[in-house]
Amino acid sequence: MRGAEKKVTNFFKKWQQRLKTADQKVAIHIYKWGGKRFRDRIMYLFSHIGYGYLYPVILLIIFYLDKGRARLLLPAGIVAFGLEVISQTLIKMKANRPRPFESLPEILNRMGAPDKWSFPSGHAAGAFLMATLGMHAYPGMSLYLYSFASAVGISRVYMGVHYPSDVMAGSLLGFISARLGLAIIF
Repeated sequence: MRGAEKKVTNFFKKWQQRLKTADQKVAIHIYKWGGKRFRDRIMYLFSHIGYGYLYPVILLIIFYLDKGRARLLLPAGIVAFGLEVISQTLIKMKANRPRPFESLPEILNRMGAPDKWSFPSGHAAGAFLMATLGMHAYPGMSLYLYSFASAVGISRVYMGVHYPSDVMAGSLLGFISARLGLAIIF
């Protein structure tokens, strides 16, 4: 039995290393898209919007234009953001993953990072949380909402502050947090 356990452990270690290598290569590849002034500005804008300053404004606009849906979404959004922020903070503290610009010499920091740790992406989590809440209220807008959320996530890799796996984990965290917030409220 001991030999079988060792084989399984070695198998998973090899796959973990392969995934880490692929994650780093994709991060470097996306980062190298930079250097074009227009693209850099667009990516900076998406990344900056992902800080979440715009989310309360969006909710206020929805409240102004569609009070019925806003009254339903607001409590679900508060619960979802609470779940997301607590989960993200705990995961970041446990994972302690340095940001790409700190680990990979090919990547420089194109913008300030809100904290020290990379995994998971809080920007992606917030963007996908908002997209999921928005999809619940306005199903016809789901393609636009998730495209916007994806652009926020990609911009974080482009700016050199996250790996693709950070963005994927953050996206999943945001989606799950929103679904839980909706399930708790509805």
